[in-house]
Amino acid sequence: MEFIKKHTSLVVAIGIFILAFTGFLILKSVFFPSEAKAIYGDRLKGRDKVIISDATKNKVKTNLSDSTSKVDVRVAGKIIYIDMTVTGNVNVAAAKDLANKALESFSDQEKAFYDIQAIISSDTDTTHFPIIGYKHHAKTAYSWTKDR
Repeated sequence: MEFIKKHTSLVVAIGIFILAFTGFLILKSVFFPSEAKAIYGDRLKGRDKVIISDATKNKVKTNLSDSTSKVDVRVAGKIIYIDMTVTGNVNVAAAKDLANKALESFSDQEKAFYDIQAIISSDTDTTHFPIIGYKHHAKTAYSWTKDR
């Protein structure tokens, strides 16, 4: 007790500091409740178990090399983007078949995990192209942009 009486201002300062620090922690948890969580949640969970390898990307390019001048396959999040440029007089129906042919390069597990977007342009025909197809991971077929 003698110490407290002798150092009253120090004890009061320590008490105020403890109260202020506790108040700060409470306010921080109220205004920033999920600071420790990822900003975008856990929607990419499991991506490390289903990896699209370079061999798979090259397989897509090889399967499409007959009717295309350029094929680019990239993965962003849970979407596989297949950008292709068709050559010659490839019509819209044949281009859509190329996108379906690209699906054959992926395993069932990869198709069930990733959404796939095919962006098809032509090096000669600009009236009917580009067309874009999107395949949801739970679906078996593409949804296409309206034909022009």
